[in-house]
Amino acid sequence: MPSEPLIITFANEPFLPLLDLWLAGLRRLGLDRIRVYGLDVATLGWCADHRVEALSLPWSGTRADLWQARIRVFCQLLADGVEFIHSDTDAIWVRNPLEEGSACGLRDDLVFSQGTYSPSDVHERLGFVLCCGWFWARPTDETRAFFRTVEDDARTTRHDQTSINRLLAAAGARWSRSEGDYELPFRERMIRCWHEPIRATLDSSSLTVAMLPHREFQRLPESFDRVVVRHFLTPQGCGDKVRTLRDVGAFSE
Repeated sequence: MPSEPLIITFANEPFLPLLDLWLAGLRRLGLDRIRVYGLDVATLGWCADHRVEALSLPWSGTRADLWQARIRVFCQLLADGVEFIHSDTDAIWVRNPLEEGSACGLRDDLVFSQGTYSPSDVHERLGFVLCCGWFWARPTDETRAFFRTVEDDARTTRHDQTSINRLLAAAGARWSRSEGDYELPFRERMIRCWHEPIRATLDSSSLTVAMLPHREFQRLPESFDRVVVRHFLTPQGCGDKVRTLRDVGAFSE
């Protein structure tokens, strides 16, 4: 069995410049167990030229369909016994989380980075949410069962992050710490944050879940000298994303 998790992402032709930067960052860190799920023929050809494993993923072109397609991939990987890290291509790896930072010390079934406030109903209840743009999944029976419920629920929500956060809340997730170490302001809301990972247990399952500290896996720019992943909020277009990420120093080029 491979000793490192498979790193996966999803991309299409308009986002190939960002995929190129993301991939170069991983390779600089010595990471090469990577798979791209290509949403079009051009992306598959680009991956072949750049010697990165790629699989075709049929896609209708809508964001809602992409979220549901992602979940089907997650479920299949777990069913096949594959441990994986899902990373958006705009989640820029600054350090190797397999060797540095708090993620490498966790053995929970699911390890998530922190989001901002979507879904808002969960944020209002907890003061934080989990982000699906960077998470680590281990193929345990509990993880497989949970993602089957996520797949079913997402047929209604049409969004993986919404389903994951709401299902964990509905399952009675009890987090190891309720009071945050500090808060970050964002769009007239306050995001509760911790210096160390926090962990949850559930009433109805033995699934274990951890959330990584925001200062290591950043959705909002934050001053910290040991950042692991910069996943800053950016505009939707690829060119605007790359310019914004460069402007805020996300790349270590």
